[in-house]
Amino acid sequence: MHTKKHSIRNKIVIWAVGFALVIALSVASASYVLSVRYLKDNQHQSALTNIHILGNDLDSDINTVITFSNWICLDSTISNYLRTVERTYATDLQSGRKLSVNAWNHLNNEFNIVGVRNLVERVVIATPYGTQFLQTISTGDAQSIANVPMTIMDSDFFEAHITDQTFRWDGFFPNPLSRTGTPNILPIVRPIYSSSSSQIIGWVYMDIPISVITNSFKSFVLTEDDALFITFGPGSSYRYSSFDLVKDTVPEDAISYVLPNTGWTISYLPSKAALEGRLRTYKLLIVAIFLLILLAGVILSISLHRTITRPVDRLISRLDKIGQGDFSRDEKIEWDNELGEIGRGINNLSENVSDLMEKRLVDEKAKHDLEYQILQSQINPHFLYNTLNTIKWMATIQGSEGIADMSTALSRLMKNISKSTEDLIPISDEFSLVDDYFTIMKYRYGGTIDLEYITEEEALLRQKINRFSLQPIIENAIFHGIEPKGSAGKITIHTYKRDGNVVIDVTDNGVGMSSKSIEEVLSGKSQTSTEFFRQIGVYNVNQRIKYTFGDSYGIKIKSEENKFTTMSFILPFEEEAECTDC
Repeated sequence: MHTKKHSIRNKIVIWAVGFALVIALSVASASYVLSVRYLKDNQHQSALTNIHILGNDLDSDINTVITFSNWICLDSTISNYLRTVERTYATDLQSGRKLSVNAWNHLNNEFNIVGVRNLVERVVIATPYGTQFLQTISTGDAQSIANVPMTIMDSDFFEAHITDQTFRWDGFFPNPLSRTGTPNILPIVRPIYSSSSSQIIGWVYMDIPISVITNSFKSFVLTEDDALFITFGPGSSYRYSSFDLVKDTVPEDAISYVLPNTGWTISYLPSKAALEGRLRTYKLLIVAIFLLILLAGVILSISLHRTITRPVDRLISRLDKIGQGDFSRDEKIEWDNELGEIGRGINNLSENVSDLMEKRLVDEKAKHDLEYQILQSQINPHFLYNTLNTIKWMATIQGSEGIADMSTALSRLMKNISKSTEDLIPISDEFSLVDDYFTIMKYRYGGTIDLEYITEEEALLRQKINRFSLQPIIENAIFHGIEPKGSAGKITIHTYKRDGNVVIDVTDNGVGMSSKSIEEVLSGKSQTSTEFFRQIGVYNVNQRIKYTFGDSYGIKIKSEENKFTTMSFILPFEEEAECTDC
């Protein structure tokens, strides 16, 4: 039974849908971010264009008023009137009236010609103390307020305006020349200087009604949550609301435009609802794009699923049959594509497996034949130690104890060599093998060599050592240590525990070894074993220990020439498990 959870088909489908989902999300996210930025920029630019047009028209109208006020301040007829009117009235009343009428006609004609009538409700020109004055009005009753110049001079704005060197825009004030104070006006007060000196010979007053600005704002269509502001100067900002201007603070995120002539600022706070409405349309479009890409991914995954599923199922079915023992070739899975290559490979593999199984049967038969031959070859060592055993009993009967001991020791050694297959044995068993070997060597050398065991703890004898590890070392001590000495010798095997390890020191009092000889023995350049254990030298024993227990274990050699040689076995100490059957 095959799990579908981790199948390649499912992974391909998941990857296809996942990739389409990632692409769709990326495109949708990027589209949304760009759409928001585009709509905000577009709204900002559109609003800026609208307030430019609105501001430029208003700025042009106010500039006309400013130009007219400048004309009054520089006109020679007006200057002549202001310089001479009080003196003329004092000397000749008729001449004074004539001078006033001529000056008023001159002012009124200019007032009508330059088009200020629609922008200014009243123009008043007066001598410094307001004793004589001219006025022209566009609408209303000129006699609504008595003593016009003094009323203007007593207003809240007059003193600040008359002393300012520039046009001062403080915002709207109640109309001082109206009994009700309405409508609110934007006042202009300018001093008029003598053309020949810096003497103030009079002043001019003009009032711009609030309707001039509100009428210009009517063309600007506002919705519920957007707002239009106008700022005349610090602390004088107004919001346009229901055909009126209400004092308010301009928000920081408003779009602003400074009028070039007046220095006024028109600000517009765009409608968030309008932006959201347009964003809603873009969101629907983005969702549609997202779903379209996702749908394309799903269609692709379905197509891949259909393209891959049928061939993969056939391949899996074929593998199942092979697993059940059907190794016949199936031509139906060899399509003309990559999966067909896999199918051909599976067919070739099944045929190869069939051939290998037949070959294995032949090999198994040959192996049985070989094992039989090996069994036959074991007759010789069996025959040998059986014969040695017979010699032992004959020597015992005849009283030859030495022959009996040597025959017994040699018999045990031959039996261990031919039968035992264990690589690791207890140290006590290895000592028994050493005893058998040393018995033979002792008789060979006429009893001139001795062997002594020193074991500090009985538990150490139960630790493991590689089989036939000590015999090559004992042999090396006899043949290369004691024998060249030409006299009796002794070998000591000292077993103890150090630094958590088992240490076995094999020390002989022979001729010793030079540093060079020690290096050659441990590196394998010199093979010291000579006879019985010729194939198991010191180097090989050292390597066996390292292979079995690790590189931190093995043999170390310490020697002084003509004194001694000590070969130290370093083996791991393993804690004994508690015996539950004891």
